[in-house]
Amino acid sequence: MKRPNRVWIVRGVIVVLVAVGANAILSTISVEHDAALVALLAAAVLAAGTLALGALDSGVAPSWSVHRGDAAPDRGEDTRTAMYRHVIQVHLTSQDADDAIVWQIADLAAHRVRQLYGVRYQDSPERVIELLGPELAEWVSHDRRHRYLPGVRRRRHSVAQLGEAVRRIEEL
Repeated sequence: MKRPNRVWIVRGVIVVLVAVGANAILSTISVEHDAALVALLAAAVLAAGTLALGALDSGVAPSWSVHRGDAAPDRGEDTRTAMYRHVIQVHLTSQDADDAIVWQIADLAAHRVRQLYGVRYQDSPERVIELLGPELAEWVSHDRRHRYLPGVRRRRHSVAQLGEAVRRIEEL
């Protein structure tokens, strides 16, 4: 027998036992009653109790992930792409100019050139300039220690400039 069938059979047996017991008690104390109505009342009470216990069931595991309505739709992007997208969004919405986006794009360009052509800027600057263009190659030419210069005013890059840099990287 399947488990759901067994549960309903057990509940049916309980209804019959409660109805027979209630009818026997009412007969013993000489109360006039309708046996069918007592059986129906027993079935209704058991059904209401079952529904109440089902509603209060704490065995159901809570969902730990909630879909936000305002979240960006899933694009099937990996963690690295999501990180770059987030950095670009922060750059575009920030009040202050920040070079973080420039250096993230420069890292992506250096990684991509090395991955596809096996060339680093330090090894062959002419080849990297040829592949990336002068502005993006200039970004790649600085290592992490020499990127942030105190006292140097940062230039805010437009969406078109960032888009051009990303387009160059994608065309590699």
